[in-house]
Amino acid sequence: MQRLLRKKANSIFTPSYIYDKSLIVNNLSFLQRKFAPCNADIFFAVKANTSLSVLKIIKELGAGAEVVSQGEVFISLKAGFKPEKILYNNIARKEEEVLYAIKRGVLYFNFESVDQAILLERCAKKIRRKIKVFVRINLGIFPDTHPHLSTGSPRSKFGITFDELKNNMSIIKKFKFAKLIGIHSHIGSQILKPAPFVKGVKKVEEVLVFLKREGFDITHLNLGGGFGVPYHPDEKQLDFKPIVNAYKNLYKKYGVKIFLEPGRFIVANAGFILTRVISVKQRNGIPLYIVDAGMTENPRPALYEAYHHINLLFGKKGRKFKVRVAGPLCENSDEFGVYHLPELKIGDLLLIHNCGAYTRTMASNYNGRLLPPEYLFDGKFRIIREKQRFENLIENEKY
Repeated sequence: MQRLLRKKANSIFTPSYIYDKSLIVNNLSFLQRKFAPCNADIFFAVKANTSLSVLKIIKELGAGAEVVSQGEVFISLKAGFKPEKILYNNIARKEEEVLYAIKRGVLYFNFESVDQAILLERCAKKIRRKIKVFVRINLGIFPDTHPHLSTGSPRSKFGITFDELKNNMSIIKKFKFAKLIGIHSHIGSQILKPAPFVKGVKKVEEVLVFLKREGFDITHLNLGGGFGVPYHPDEKQLDFKPIVNAYKNLYKKYGVKIFLEPGRFIVANAGFILTRVISVKQRNGIPLYIVDAGMTENPRPALYEAYHHINLLFGKKGRKFKVRVAGPLCENSDEFGVYHLPELKIGDLLLIHNCGAYTRTMASNYNGRLLPPEYLFDGKFRIIREKQRFENLIENEKY
C-alpha cells in the first residue's frame, strides 16, 4: 500500500485516514480460523470504527456487530448487519434506547446492574416481544494494561459483582420477556498476555455453574474481546494458543455457544493517518515537528499516553535524530511523542500507524477543526468519506 501511496500522495488531502482492506480481511479471518474449534461467533466492536465502508467489509466476512448505543444500532443496520446479528451491550441505557433497538429486531442485550435488567424486562413486555439477555459479571481481574482500559478490575464501573447477582436471583427468575441465556465478561482492552483471559474463563465457569444450579438454561457465553495489538515495534504479538485452549475446553465441557467481540484487533493495524509537517521548531536542542494531524484525529496519545509508530513516507538516507512530533492544537497534550527520524522540512509527509481503531470514532471538532476525509485502499485508493464542511460545524444550531 505504501508504495502506491507514494505515487498518489499529492492527490490525497492531509490529514486523512487511510484503511487497507486486505489487513482488515486478514485480521478477521485469522480470528475466525483460530476460534473455529471453540464454536465461536465473532461480533465486531463497532465503537472501534464506525466507517460504513469498514463495517461492510466486516459484515461480508460473516461477522456480527457489537454495539453500545442507539446510534451504533442505527449505523450497523445501515451497514447491512441483520438485527439478529447485533449484540447491544451497555453499562446503562434509557427506556427509549432499549425500545428503539427492540423495535428494530435486535435480540441480544446485556445488563450490568439489577435496575438495568428490570428495564430490559419492562421494555420487552411493553411491546410484547421476547429478547435474550446476558448478565455482565465484573470478574475482578486487573490485566496488564492502561487503568482506563481495565474494565474488569474490582474498581471498574463495569459489570455486576457475583454477590450482587446472587442476592437478586428472585427478581431475575420472575422475568417473562427478557430471558437470561448467557454470561457476559470483558476484562479490558489492549491485553498482550494470555494469562488474564485464561483466568477469566475460570471465573466465568464459576458463575455458569451457579446459574445452572439456580435453574437457568445458560446456552451462551460472551467472553468479550480485548485482544491486544503491538503498537510499538518492540512489543510482541499476543499468544492465542492458551486462550483458544481455555475457550475450547469451556465449550466442550458445557456445550455452550461462545460469542467474542473484538474491535481493535480487526482494524487497528489496518488504519493509518497521512499527515504533513507544517512547522519546525527547536526545544532544548531537540527538533520539534508540528504536523497537521493532532488529537482531534487521534486522541489516544493524549488520553492514554499511547504510542503510535511514525515513519517518513518518502524515505531519506542518512542519520536519524531524536525528535518530537506534535499536533497543531492549542493543547499541551497534543503531542504524539519522541521518535528517531531523519531531518525533516515543511511539506514532508508522515504516516502514523495503527490508527484504525478508536481514532475516527473518538475524533472531534475541538478548536473548530473539520473531520478529515477517509480513503480505502483495495488495490486502488478511493474516498469513502468526504472532508467535513465548515457548515457542518453549525448545521444543528438555531441562530
